[in-house]
Amino acid sequence: MSTGRWPTLVLLLIAAVASGVLILRNKQETPNREPEPELGIGYYMQQAELIRTDENGRMLYRVQTDRATQIAEDGIIELDSVQVSYDPLTEVAWKLRADTGYILTDRNIIQLSGDVVARTRGEIRAPMTISTDYLELDTDTTIASTDRDVAIDYTNNTIFATGLRAYLKEERLQLIANVNGLFIP
Repeated sequence: MSTGRWPTLVLLLIAAVASGVLILRNKQETPNREPEPELGIGYYMQQAELIRTDENGRMLYRVQTDRATQIAEDGIIELDSVQVSYDPLTEVAWKLRADTGYILTDRNIIQLSGDVVARTRGEIRAPMTISTDYLELDTDTTIASTDRDVAIDYTNNTIFATGLRAYLKEERLQLIANVNGLFIP
């Protein structure tokens, strides 16, 4: 070999060794990657119907919704355009609807919000309608409650109040404060 080629070979050899060292070094110093983001959704359903039954398999109530989404972290079920109706055999003659709702996992509570309307079926008595912007329904005790403003329509009469406890099975209402009404004879 001629002496003119030696410096070129040495330079190529140094470049190859340096490239190999850099490649090995980068592999060893790879930073820990952050975990991939998770969706966080347990499930998602459209036009869903959720039914709760008793220990004998009889239906207690039905929740119908345009969309149900369960959040995986806390298990809460979010509902859009929701209706809750009790089976006639349960002797709870009420039907509830709202713009949105949440079914809580740690308690048997359905939180309804946005244009909430609870209405009796009126099979025996005149129908009654409760309107509010928020209502919590305890499905075990069949008690609906709110601390917000409510309007109650019954036989062409309207009662206004702040706060309410509605004992749905007993068809009894307890108004909490600021009760006044408009009564038509």
